[in-house]
Amino acid sequence: MLNFKDLDFTTEKFRQLCSAVADNYTSITIEQYLSAGNDLPERFVLMRHDVDGKAKPSLRTALIEKEFGIHATYYFRAKRNIYVPEIIQRIEGMGHEIGYHYETLSDSNGDYEKAIKMFEEEVHRFRNICVLKTISMHGASLSKYDNRDLWKVYDFKDFGIIGEAYLSLGENLNYFTDTGRGWNSKNNLRDFIPGRKQKFFAETTDDLIKLIKSGEMDNLYITLHPDRWTSTTFRWVLFWVQDLAFNSAKKALRMMRK
Repeated sequence: MLNFKDLDFTTEKFRQLCSAVADNYTSITIEQYLSAGNDLPERFVLMRHDVDGKAKPSLRTALIEKEFGIHATYYFRAKRNIYVPEIIQRIEGMGHEIGYHYETLSDSNGDYEKAIKMFEEEVHRFRNICVLKTISMHGASLSKYDNRDLWKVYDFKDFGIIGEAYLSLGENLNYFTDTGRGWNSKNNLRDFIPGRKQKFFAETTDDLIKLIKSGEMDNLYITLHPDRWTSTTFRWVLFWVQDLAFNSAKKALRMMRK
């Protein structure tokens, strides 16, 4: 029988992670990082959330971060049940940054002209309800199109965007992501910073917490998915099964592409 207290990717484990982060780093948003130039804190953390499923879980993680004085960046997809103005504005009101989790190239099936028009429309949609300065691509790992490729043809700065969460950040950041239900796991197809070599590794959240407390890393960039961090055994099992199925699909896709 599962002992919920021993499980990873729970709300309580997220709280433990936030406690370690707050005790060891100064938190800044992606927008603050890109605007700071050389005037960055000596030890800093970028806490980023990709809101891929429903919006409501992001409210729970945002409240926990507020409790620990952490300022994070939340990237919302422009989809039903994710683009929820009331939740987005409430999270922004806590001092977190709101960004746009774009996926227009995969949504348009590789039609660049259609994709950029969709991008412009969705940027305006976000700016109707919040401040929008940065963007982050949605991996869409089951699609053959990488949404970042849109910027090989166009320039996001033409839309008043100052940076993209993968393409605009330095290669020297210590990057960790919970994609695939494991920190920097083999189930990660696109969630990485191009050109960056991984120096530190963690398999579990406890491993990551130990690294944070060790003081070995001057900076830290963490990407999380709020709906993965659950507060009940039922929802934990539900998302474990969902992640297992999705990871299996990604493995099959990787084999096909090879």
